[in-house]
Amino acid sequence: MRGHWQFRRILRGGEGVTVARHEFMLKLNREITAEEADALYEAGCGDAGVETGPYGTLVDFDREAPSLAQAIASAVRDIEKVPGLRAVGVWCDNMVTSLDIAKRTGVTREAVRLWAAGDRGPGGFPKPLLITTGGEKVWDWYLVAPWIERNQRSVILVEGPSDILTVHLRIVRAADRVLAARDALLSEPDEAVRQEFERLLEDA
Repeated sequence: MRGHWQFRRILRGGEGVTVARHEFMLKLNREITAEEADALYEAGCGDAGVETGPYGTLVDFDREAPSLAQAIASAVRDIEKVPGLRAVGVWCDNMVTSLDIAKRTGVTREAVRLWAAGDRGPGGFPKPLLITTGGEKVWDWYLVAPWIERNQRSVILVEGPSDILTVHLRIVRAADRVLAARDALLSEPDEAVRQEFERLLEDA
């Protein structure tokens, strides 16, 4: 899963400041030129790489900060130092099959099937987002991971400690929605509409 995190604690300058390394990918509003790639580096994105593919243009960060929220916010600000560029979301490969879930939890695929069917555990396993034409079910990892954390205490998520993972999934999801909302506002041509929705955000 891209958009996951490595957890490493560092002490800086003898001041006892705890800093973690966070890996995440931000979605840009468009493709960039070679000149803009250089400008991103100069703007503070020397800890990132840029790639363009089927998911659009992504900036892959490996950033140290006291928290994931601070890491994402500082990365967004650095990107937006380059005129015309802005972050419009956080990319995370959260679409998972039963096989993906099994790999991330260290259990068998059959165990996942039993969870989903309600034949093992307390029930209430998240419903699949879709079923492919071949009959394979696909879930949202953002919903599956918290269910496992709450209901399967013996399972250790291989992506990281379950309590930390759940918190970070929530932060990434919130960041993605905030950036998408900002982009919608900036893209709205009607100033009156934009002002009304800006007030809604200010009320949050």
